[in-house]
Amino acid sequence: MPRSPGVATRSLTFTYPGSHPHWTYETIPLPIPKNLILIQVTASTLSSCDIAILNTQMLWAKPGEKGLGRDFAGVVTYVGSNNEMKWRVGEEVCGIYYHPYGAGTLASHLLLDPNRDGVFRKPEILPTFEAAAFPLSFSLAYQCLKNVKLTPSSTVCVFGGTTSIGLFAIQLAKKHFKVKRVVATCSAGESDALARYMGADDVVDYTRVEERDLIDAVLATAGETMHFDIVVDTVGTTPIIMERLKDLTPPKTGWYVTTVGDKDHPEGASFLSSSSFGKTLVGAIRGPRYKVEGVVSNLDTLKLGMELYEQGLLKIVVDSVISWDKYQEALDKLQTGGAHGKIVIKIDEF
Repeated sequence: MPRSPGVATRSLTFTYPGSHPHWTYETIPLPIPKNLILIQVTASTLSSCDIAILNTQMLWAKPGEKGLGRDFAGVVTYVGSNNEMKWRVGEEVCGIYYHPYGAGTLASHLLLDPNRDGVFRKPEILPTFEAAAFPLSFSLAYQCLKNVKLTPSSTVCVFGGTTSIGLFAIQLAKKHFKVKRVVATCSAGESDALARYMGADDVVDYTRVEERDLIDAVLATAGETMHFDIVVDTVGTTPIIMERLKDLTPPKTGWYVTTVGDKDHPEGASFLSSSSFGKTLVGAIRGPRYKVEGVVSNLDTLKLGMELYEQGLLKIVVDSVISWDKYQEALDKLQTGGAHGKIVIKIDEF
């Protein structure tokens, strides 16, 4: 039997830290390896995680092309022989593909191992663009909040309340963990209204106060405890925040969890900077605990998200849908912090 020439693919990649993304064209040979499945991607995303990876100096140690995009939605087009009893051609799927040193999901096709990567069948009630928008951000928000045992008397602060992770953190804190109070920072107007709609009890407009006064403005909304059991940071840690960390959250029991790391890093927010590791060590010894939350492809977490969505307890906010040929618009919007929710990239035929 003659061998098929393969599947032509297009993907957005970069070569070294700080380099400009470009298109890479390859062919995936057929048949595919027996333990993998091939997905034709219909929607991907770009997020702060991609911005951080683009600037991560550690990637100098890994030559070759690195991909962008971590979430995806798509259709199974080929199934390896070991997966023929579990997966079918034509099934709609979504999930997380997190390989920062390798391929990304902003691609026409994705070759993955369903036993290792976070892929699951897309529920019919879940629109494609929302399916691509939720896996990574929801997982990170849930992982952040799970660092502390939340109770009905707990208080939570979310820096960056209208980022995609921030919006999920607000909803999870109020509707899943059922905490007493959630405070978010964001700008006024539409952002304020969105954060409150998702469950924030109070909102602090960070644009109306100097950075040094922001902590006092946030603490003024904390309620009778005058602190927060956990602070979830989705915008980046600053020296001023670190100076006041023991005011924000108790040294013995409190947590400060960031999804992006140091905002003052020379290349922008980075979860792999040396100072982030130092803060983690000092927090473990003296408190409060400091942690840079990493991405984990956990199917149980993704299933929880779908359960909450189907129960009407979780809303997925899509900021915008942008054609993949206009990816630079998405990167520019992420750099300026103007997105409300997730930026979805529509993968067109090429």
